[in-house]
Amino acid sequence: MKTISFKALVAMLGVFALLLTTSCNKDDDATPDKAKLLTNGSWKMSAMTVDPPIDWFGIPVTDVFAKLPTCVTDDFAVFKTNGTVIYDEGASKCEPADPQTSNGTWSLNTAQTILTITTDGETENWTIATLTTTTFKADFKVTEEGVTYTFSVTFVKK
Repeated sequence: MKTISFKALVAMLGVFALLLTTSCNKDDDATPDKAKLLTNGSWKMSAMTVDPPIDWFGIPVTDVFAKLPTCVTDDFAVFKTNGTVIYDEGASKCEPADPQTSNGTWSLNTAQTILTITTDGETENWTIATLTTTTFKADFKVTEEGVTYTFSVTFVKK
């Protein structure tokens, strides 16, 4: 019968412990919780495009963000853990009499790929393309007069 030296046993146990601590780290393999990412701060729009182009006062436009006034582009949203979203008008308002903030609700589907937002009785489903600690990109569709437009919007952490 072959005996294992104490030194060899300690070395094997050390290798085994090293394998356990590096291969079983749940955080490395886990998909980030998009609800936590979404609710960790406020989000300001930095880009919005549409396909097919929309008619902007007789001109076909795909870069919607470039056409928006500052009173819209300085707005931001805060997604709360209780399923509400607060929209803030930012530093400037398009209509001075409008309230500084308004509310809606939000939820994620089980797979965390669809963000459903309801505001003023209207619901939109946004397909999440990217959601990190600093960037949130999503697409949503709007149908007007038989044409379905796909809007792609990018938000950055404020």
